[in-house]
Amino acid sequence: MAPAKTFTQEIESPVAPARLFKAFVLDSHTLLPKLIPESFESVEIEEGDSIVVGSVKKLNFPKGHHYKYAKHRIDEIDVDNLYSKYTTTEGDVLDGKYEYVVNETKFEAAGTGSICKLTSHFYLKEGVEINEEGIKFGQEKTKKMFKIVEEYLVANPEAYA
Repeated sequence: MAPAKTFTQEIESPVAPARLFKAFVLDSHTLLPKLIPESFESVEIEEGDSIVVGSVKKLNFPKGHHYKYAKHRIDEIDVDNLYSKYTTTEGDVLDGKYEYVVNETKFEAAGTGSICKLTSHFYLKEGVEINEEGIKFGQEKTKKMFKIVEEYLVANPEAYA
């Protein structure tokens, strides 16, 4: 297997890091389909609990979406340090190009809000080149999704407080 190609992204937010962590990491399986049904039809917990290391979540995308599903295995969750790590192990989101993708998310305080640091490690199948334009497109989609959740948290200050 070829070495991983790593991409990072940072997103600033006026929302406190602990609230973002709770919404995006601890409760994403219920919140994302509720707020962004055009991107997430449902999230099923296939193994374990939603926030326990080793658990597997299946993200089902709606009809007409570019992909059908993705499976994520939770590798690490550190509630005290607002850090999570999961691996995309299965699904058409791997595009036949990737063995798997490891994603790390870290929320940190910044001024009166926070910064979300996202790192993705793409493990390519042998002989495959990474499509950097596709990665940038995915990062933009992630940022849009982040901003939708952020807007919800700003409009609902009691949510995930």
